[in-house]
Amino acid sequence: MSEASLDDEMPHLTRQQIVSRLRSGERILDVGCGNGEIARLMKERGCAVIGIELAPEKAAKARAYCEEVLVGNVESMPLPFEPQSFDVLVLSNILEHLRDPVATLHRLAPLLRPGGRALVDLPNVAHWGIRLRLLRGRWDYEDAGILDRTHLRFYTRKTAREMLDQAGFEVLEDDIIPDVPLFRYKRRWALINYLLARLRPNLLSTEMLFGVRPRGTTAYL
Repeated sequence: MSEASLDDEMPHLTRQQIVSRLRSGERILDVGCGNGEIARLMKERGCAVIGIELAPEKAAKARAYCEEVLVGNVESMPLPFEPQSFDVLVLSNILEHLRDPVATLHRLAPLLRPGGRALVDLPNVAHWGIRLRLLRGRWDYEDAGILDRTHLRFYTRKTAREMLDQAGFEVLEDDIIPDVPLFRYKRRWALINYLLARLRPNLLSTEMLFGVRPRGTTAYL
C-alpha cells in the first residue's frame, strides 16, 4: 500500500472504516495484522497497537508500526496478555480463515477492558459479483477477495450476525464497504456509491463491518 493519507484514498475503504472508529490513546489488539497496513494508520491516529500474525514475513513488516507482533495461529497459540488488556480488538478479514471463529472470539473476549469493543470485518458472499458467477454455474477460488482460496467460511449479513451472537457478542453498529456497478472505484461518485449500497447492503457491498461488544457489558463507539 502507498504511504498516502486517508484523505488521498478512495473513501469508505476497509481501513478507513476501522480507523475512523478509533480514539487516540486506545490500546488495540490487531488480530491478523498482515504487514501492518491498518496498524500504520492506527499508530498515526495515536493508538498503541499489538499485532498477531501467522506469516513471519508479514509480521516482520508489521513491527514497524506495532509495539509488538506475535507470530502464530490465534486459535491455538498462547496469548500472553492479562485479562482486560485492550480497549479494542480489530479482526479484519481474519475470522473467515479460521477453523472455529466462534471459539476464537470466546477466547479473545476476556482481553477487552470494561467498555471495550471489537471491530469485525468480513467478506460478503452475497455480493452481486458472486451471484452472477453462481448464475453461470461458477465458483472459482482466487488468490484474494471474497473467494480467496484460504477462506474456510463464507458469510452473509444474516449469518455473520448469527456467528457473532453465538460467540456472545452484541452488535452495536454495522457498516459496509460499498461496490455499486458504474460507481465503483470512482472517487467523484464515492458518496453515491456508498448511499446506494446502503439501500441494498447484501447485494452491493464487498465487505461487512460490525462494531460489537461482549453481551452483558457496556461499550461506547
